[in-house]
Amino acid sequence: MTRTQPSPGLPSQDQSPDPVQNRHRNRDQDQPLAVRVPASLRVSAAERLVSVPNRRRAAEHLVANAPDHGIDLDLLWGVLGQGPSAPYVRQVVMGVPSAGKTGMLFLSAPRPERRFGPAPVQTAELAACLRAAVNELPRVSPKPVSISQALIEPEHAWGGRACRDAGMTWVGRLSFLRRRWSPATNPSAFQPVSEWPASVTVETVTDPLDFAPDGSGTALAHALDGTYEDTRDCPELCGLRPTRDVIASHMATGAFDPNRWWLLRVDGAAEGCCLLNHCPASSSVELVYLGLSPRARGMGLGRRLLAHALAHIDLNDVREVTCAVDTRNEPALKLYHAMGFRAFSARIGFVHVSPTQIVEIKPAAPEPTRAASVAEMKPPAPNTQSTGASSSGQPGTSRGQEKVDDAKRL
Repeated sequence: MTRTQPSPGLPSQDQSPDPVQNRHRNRDQDQPLAVRVPASLRVSAAERLVSVPNRRRAAEHLVANAPDHGIDLDLLWGVLGQGPSAPYVRQVVMGVPSAGKTGMLFLSAPRPERRFGPAPVQTAELAACLRAAVNELPRVSPKPVSISQALIEPEHAWGGRACRDAGMTWVGRLSFLRRRWSPATNPSAFQPVSEWPASVTVETVTDPLDFAPDGSGTALAHALDGTYEDTRDCPELCGLRPTRDVIASHMATGAFDPNRWWLLRVDGAAEGCCLLNHCPASSSVELVYLGLSPRARGMGLGRRLLAHALAHIDLNDVREVTCAVDTRNEPALKLYHAMGFRAFSARIGFVHVSPTQIVEIKPAAPEPTRAASVAEMKPPAPNTQSTGASSSGQPGTSRGQEKVDDAKRL
């Protein structure tokens, strides 16, 4: 008899769960039942979210320091089990609200211990946690949440299955790129562009939240909307959020400085932008967004705009510039590679939109031709495990993950 090879980190499917554990189940549908994790089981839940040798100690630190770092431990959804002497958390999802009405979801990883059950059981329970989180987070979060998102490592097929089973939408495979940066040498590699085509002007975005008719926020929103047309960069995200919420998300990445946000105009109309944010915790600058409208494409303006923005980096602590891009966006990948960016990680993006979020959904064109952009979803930093709050790295790319890591380091 041939035995199926179990997935890494999971018990084989012919192993039975610990007979003393008693999983809570939805009796009507015979599915695992996920509930809000009670305060008494927060350490147990945190143990499922960290991946360090001394899980108990790390979990206690996370719980103790979470409030100081904006992590709300009321936003934990788990499937509970009953051990020989006490209940415990089998699987858990933590929601972390962030700017732009988004919520990052962090998933527990499967465990090989017999009491957690075989692979299908663990995946089903994780899907139940996700289902509860995406349905309840917009209602119970102290901050508004209209869209929930998760970033799954490509090799973690169980995470993708759980997200799909929970009704989340796949939005693309994201490649995370970085370019080494030395304040002493890199500025000479990029010079500010002094001569643009006669119809083109470039300026900084003085106030992204100025939405007066002639405000810079209004111009930026117009430029962003134009860049979404025929996009190859996560087209499934188009129209899921108001553009003002997208701007708020971009501003919350790292440390916002209007002098690093650039707006490109063609004949006076805003047709593109390049947004850089400083991430001091990781000694990096993130290329938060780069995009051009169809009117500005095909003239080499994307490369020139990015070079112009990079030339104005005047920070002594920067060691690298990072960005994210949908792997379907071949023009953007070609541009970044030509400018010295190299891939260092990847994630699969999933989102869930709150039923109360009413936004016009813009259909994506079947053959898009967008010139260059980075993904709206925030990427992880080196060593970040987006499927769980278990990184020792410094993200600077997702405010939710940054809060988790801050608490863990204490």
